[in-house]
Amino acid sequence: MKKVYSIVITEKLQPCADFYTYHFAFSVVFQEDWYVHLVHEASGAELAFMAPNSANQPPQLHAAYQGAGIVLSIEVDNAEKEYRRLTKSQDCDIFLPIKDEPWGQRHFMLSDPAGVCVDVVEQRDSGGQAT
Repeated sequence: MKKVYSIVITEKLQPCADFYTYHFAFSVVFQEDWYVHLVHEASGAELAFMAPNSANQPPQLHAAYQGAGIVLSIEVDNAEKEYRRLTKSQDCDIFLPIKDEPWGQRHFMLSDPAGVCVDVVEQRDSGGQAT
């Protein structure tokens, strides 16, 4: 295996590409009207978006993502700093404010334009306190 990345089927290809390039420093490495592929240069992370009902895909892939059942975790060095940065943006739907978890994470959650839950996580020691 060389790599693993997710492809989210959505009609919102460009808004998703814009969201991840603007807010999380991904770069577009391939784009067509039916598909966009993103790479984060520093981490090597990859993420892709594909339009539903693409003629070049099997029928099982024709339905768009319905906004439940996927969490995309983005690990950062400082969740508080990212939270402050993203709360200033008008296009970030933060639905879980920043909090510390008893298992040692500090995190917050927001939705991307396709409805994917994005969990921005800072790994801390396991002695953290829940808030």
